[in-house]
Amino acid sequence: MNDLKELGKLMKEHPVMIVVTLAAMIVGAIWGATAFYQGWLG
Repeated sequence: MNDLKELGKLMKEHPVMIVVTLAAMIVGAIWGATAFYQGWLG
Protein backbone atom coordinates (compact mmCIF):
# COMPACT_ATOMS: atom_id res chain seq x y z
CA MET A 1 0.00 0.00 0.00
CA ASN A 2 2.97 2.31 0.57
CA ASP A 3 3.77 2.25 -3.14
CA LEU A 4 0.27 3.52 -3.97
CA LYS A 5 0.71 6.44 -1.58
CA GLU A 6 4.04 7.30 -3.19
CA LEU A 7 2.47 7.08 -6.63
CA GLY A 8 -0.36 9.37 -5.55
CA LYS A 9 2.17 11.88 -4.28
CA LEU A 10 4.08 11.70 -7.57
CA MET A 11 0.90 12.23 -9.59
CA LYS A 12 0.05 15.34 -7.57
CA GLU A 13 3.57 16.74 -7.94
CA HIS A 14 4.23 15.76 -11.57
CA PRO A 15 0.93 15.35 -13.42
CA VAL A 16 2.46 16.38 -16.75
CA MET A 17 5.16 13.71 -16.50
CA ILE A 18 2.52 11.03 -15.85
CA VAL A 19 0.43 12.16 -18.83
CA VAL A 20 3.46 12.28 -21.12
CA THR A 21 4.51 8.80 -20.01
CA LEU A 22 1.03 7.38 -20.61
CA ALA A 23 0.82 9.07 -24.02
CA ALA A 24 4.23 7.68 -24.99
CA MET A 25 3.15 4.17 -23.93
CA ILE A 26 -0.04 4.40 -25.99
CA VAL A 27 1.78 5.74 -29.06
CA GLY A 28 4.42 3.05 -28.68
CA ALA A 29 1.77 0.34 -28.48
CA ILE A 30 0.05 1.64 -31.61
CA TRP A 31 3.34 1.84 -33.51
CA GLY A 32 4.28 -1.67 -32.37
CA ALA A 33 0.93 -3.14 -33.44
CA THR A 34 1.05 -1.32 -36.78
CA ALA A 35 4.59 -2.47 -37.50
CA PHE A 36 3.65 -6.03 -36.56
CA TYR A 37 0.58 -6.14 -38.78
CA GLN A 38 2.31 -4.39 -41.70
CA GLY A 39 5.17 -6.86 -41.53
CA TRP A 40 7.79 -4.09 -41.13
CA LEU A 41 9.72 -6.26 -38.72
CA GLY A 42 10.64 -8.70 -41.46
